[in-house]
Amino acid sequence: MAMRTSLASFTLLSLVLAAGLAPVAAAQDAATAVPAKAEPTVKVGSPAPEFKVEKFLKGTPFTGFEKGKVYVIEFWATWCGPCITSMPHISELQHEYADKGVTICGVNIWEDQEYSENTLTKAADFVTKKGDGMAYTVAYDGAAKFMDTNWMRAAGRNGIPSAFVVDGTGTIAWMGHPMQLDVVLAEVVAGKWDIVEGPARIKAANKAFADAAKAYEAGLTEGDKAWGEAIEAYPIMGKGMATERFDALISGKHYKQAYTLGNELVDSGIKNKRTDDITSVLRSLTGPNKPADLDKELVLKAAKANFDLSDQSTVGPHVVMASAYYAVGDAEKAKAAAAKAVEVAEPGQREGLENYLKQMEANASK
Repeated sequence: MAMRTSLASFTLLSLVLAAGLAPVAAAQDAATAVPAKAEPTVKVGSPAPEFKVEKFLKGTPFTGFEKGKVYVIEFWATWCGPCITSMPHISELQHEYADKGVTICGVNIWEDQEYSENTLTKAADFVTKKGDGMAYTVAYDGAAKFMDTNWMRAAGRNGIPSAFVVDGTGTIAWMGHPMQLDVVLAEVVAGKWDIVEGPARIKAANKAFADAAKAYEAGLTEGDKAWGEAIEAYPIMGKGMATERFDALISGKHYKQAYTLGNELVDSGIKNKRTDDITSVLRSLTGPNKPADLDKELVLKAAKANFDLSDQSTVGPHVVMASAYYAVGDAEKAKAAAAKAVEVAEPGQREGLENYLKQMEANASK
């Protein structure tokens, strides 16, 4: 989850986040990531604030919440990797609930430290390039920052992506990370969501899967048993936990099983033209903490798949290729990919990018 920060502080970290390489904090609530400075005035159970944006970038515009219909207001920015990683999942949810009176609207905020006419262009171009990768309504908050002030700030939320669910009565039913929306939407639409018991069950589900992941450190049998029990107890949450299981298998050094699952995730990403699971696999296989028994073929397969599915005019895919090549020990190709990343970077990004790439090279040589 990306915390609110100034654009001046963005170095390559932001560029890598934009490539989808930042961890998806699916179990973390943005509101608890950084303590609120003041008592929130928008809370779960309170009426939804007024909805007002500068411009709609995609979908059917709306100005309020129609009674009997459910809305998800999700906040994002082009530089936010976890936001980008969440987009395919949000698109799937909109498709699943389109005929059940659910409207999902992604609202761009925090795009620049100082807004200009180029800020809107940047956001609009991003949405155009994403195409079906953002298969839901998209809006732009703009320099007035009405949504930032009256939703995010008023709710004490300091990280994106961040989602608000507005139920059929116009009430805030839930706030949290969009990767947790499955359980919430299913119950809100069915009229079964409880604002106290619901979040408690999500917390319990997260703990169950975290404990199951830990169990893999004791052994494969123990881990599989605990994971199966977590899936049985929380089937909706379990649908999106394959990458977490991959990480758990890697941590437990069950490499054969991990790489079988990793190949399945990459193949699925290629088939469905989605990079989120692919980059999740790469996160665990590259960098200073890569597995001792590394499946180099899987690393290169995942990196190439990410490259082919990404916008190659941007920095991210080239950085990912450099990281992959360093991980498998091909320094020559890694340096070539790094040079390409610098070539396509904007002038103001290059110094931070070059420093990051030098550190990547230094780590690879250890």
